[in-house]
Amino acid sequence: MDLAERLSELAQALFQASAAVGVLEAIEEVLDEYRDGELTLKEAMEEIQGLVEEFQAVRALSEMSPEELMAMAEEEEGGLRS
Repeated sequence: MDLAERLSELAQALFQASAAVGVLEAIEEVLDEYRDGELTLKEAMEEIQGLVEEFQAVRALSEMSPEELMAMAEEEEGGLRS
């Protein structure tokens, strides 16, 4: 493995870790709102599920190669023109 590949992997890991921290902080806020009575249990669970899904999407994007990202962007761009 060359240096560029290793740096790319490290950047990917840092990006995922940063996204995970953001999700955990958001979950903490949701739990605080639940404890304060601002959200019902169902609402809190829905919020948390949405945050987990958002993280999963971010993780999937971060694991894609540049070529895969370009192909997806071109596909999205083509769909917007229709």
